[in-house]
Amino acid sequence: MSTPVQQFTAADWDTWYTTARPTVVTDKESATFRRAVHLRPGMDAADLACGSGQWTRQLAAWGLRVTGYDYSAEALRQARAAGSRDQLAYARWDITADPIPPDLKPASLDLVTCRYALSFLEHARLLTDVGRWLRPSGVFYALVRVAAEDLETEASRSEDERTDPLGPFHRAMSETQISALGSGWASRTTYRLSRRSCALILRGYE
Repeated sequence: MSTPVQQFTAADWDTWYTTARPTVVTDKESATFRRAVHLRPGMDAADLACGSGQWTRQLAAWGLRVTGYDYSAEALRQARAAGSRDQLAYARWDITADPIPPDLKPASLDLVTCRYALSFLEHARLLTDVGRWLRPSGVFYALVRVAAEDLETEASRSEDERTDPLGPFHRAMSETQISALGSGWASRTTYRLSRRSCALILRGYE
């Protein structure tokens, strides 16, 4: 029988952010992202599950108008304390439970990003919403942790029973789960950034 996936509250994430080290934005990820997305200053963007805002601030530094969304008050406190920029904002939002923020209107965004969070979210529903928010030329970008696979032991276990050696706050997705992302989109591209991470680019929600 499978073990239910552990769910985390905002308070759990608040506690984690008091001790966790920020997730580094690597040069390889930045280069891959810029090459794949074709950034231009003035693009409208949303960074979902932004945490303490490293990626959100990077998007703003590239000249984008961006709002970072998270439901951890501690993460957002750290994000705001790290400094402000023109056209950079943060907002608290529980993506799973709260109504969609009024700023996320249909066809209002050029870019939506989500780093290391799809495994904690109802990603099929979320990607449907993202498809509505994006303009026709818009792009969805996700960075996903890839589960370490031991074929002899993992083959007999369900998806929900798999654990990540980095701990529950670093939840990974299997290759099968990742390959299923993007149903209903015209274009799907993945880039392997390391043994344990890959980038997903989706375009043209149908």
